[in-house]
Amino acid sequence: MKKRSILTTVIAFVLLVAVIAAGLNAIFTVTYVRANFRTYTERGAAAAEELKEELNGYVNRSSVFLDLAEVRATVEANPRFEVVAISKDYPETIAVEIVERREAFVIADDAGTYTLLDEEGVVLDTISGADEHILLEGFGFTVTDGVAGGEYFGDLMDIYASLRESLGEVRANVDRISLESPAQGWAIIRIYMHEGTQIELVDPGDRAGEMTAAAVERYLAMSDADRVFRNISVTITTEGDITVDVGNIG
Repeated sequence: MKKRSILTTVIAFVLLVAVIAAGLNAIFTVTYVRANFRTYTERGAAAAEELKEELNGYVNRSSVFLDLAEVRATVEANPRFEVVAISKDYPETIAVEIVERREAFVIADDAGTYTLLDEEGVVLDTISGADEHILLEGFGFTVTDGVAGGEYFGDLMDIYASLRESLGEVRANVDRISLESPAQGWAIIRIYMHEGTQIELVDPGDRAGEMTAAAVERYLAMSDADRVFRNISVTITTEGDITVDVGNIG
């Protein structure tokens, strides 16, 4: 009799837990995924619409047991997007803030297409033309886990950060950036501006950002007429000072 009483109590407890769980599941069920996108390109806007539909697949999932890392992974499976904030607004909403990575560089490949990179070197896509992106030449970057890298990658990032700080929209001013290795063994990074001006950073070492800032300061002080086919050469003296010289190209 005592065993039957214990069994009855256990069954009643299990049923109670099941009822409570069912009730909680009914209350804490995702009914809305609030995905806010900040996009910058037509490609990004189109991809955002597709991703919204995919995120709606989380509707009717338990908001209690849903792992937000799964939602983040769904978004960032498309390298064009980055999740900047994600949360559960109980009992029924998943809120996600998503930004499109900014297109910046292209690298030409042997197939005649271009690898498109964002401002941090993340590979976004393969496109048919360079469009208005900054063409990278001679760097020999490799791609690992979807991110470009190489010996001069840090220099490129420093140069880009300096250009953005001084010029704002870099792509509106810069056509391409190349790495040259003269016979003397010096590395020269050359920045080609749209007007025709070339900026050469001679053997920048770990000071590429500083040298770029010095060159752009001189560039901005030039008249529109002077910016056509002029060369701004930036070097570092043996004392460690940065010098800027302006001359004609060639």
